[in-house]
Amino acid sequence: MKVVGRDVWIGIWAFILAIIATTRCERDETGRKPAAAEIWWRFPKFVIGFLIASLIVTAVTSGYSLVDFNKQVNPTLVAPIKDLRTWAFIFCFFSIGLTTRFRELKAVAGKPSAAFTVGVAVNVVLGFVLSAVIFAGHWSSLGG
Repeated sequence: MKVVGRDVWIGIWAFILAIIATTRCERDETGRKPAAAEIWWRFPKFVIGFLIASLIVTAVTSGYSLVDFNKQVNPTLVAPIKDLRTWAFIFCFFSIGLTTRFRELKAVAGKPSAAFTVGVAVNVVLGFVLSAVIFAGHWSSLGG
């Protein structure tokens, strides 16, 4: 449950960062903003799959109580999906490693490292604050 508060924002932040990167950070040499299609090109499409999968699982499991969910749905539906997710991440990161151009990365290592560090800091802080505020009723209902 702790991951939901963070992951629920991934699509929103991915879209916002695609807009910022496209319209503010990377204007072409003439000073013009890139076309709107560039935002779509940069937007990570897995977010759409994540949203669709979340909607399907929510629709399928909405009629179950927590006890029934843990007894019936978790072992038969959620556990296999988690296994598939684990394998997908393994192949994803393996593929990233195969396509990494370390010489090019070394030449620009400062900017990507700084961007990643700032992104992680923003994600952790904003994810926590937004989740605590928006889901406060949900989190408190789980305790009792």
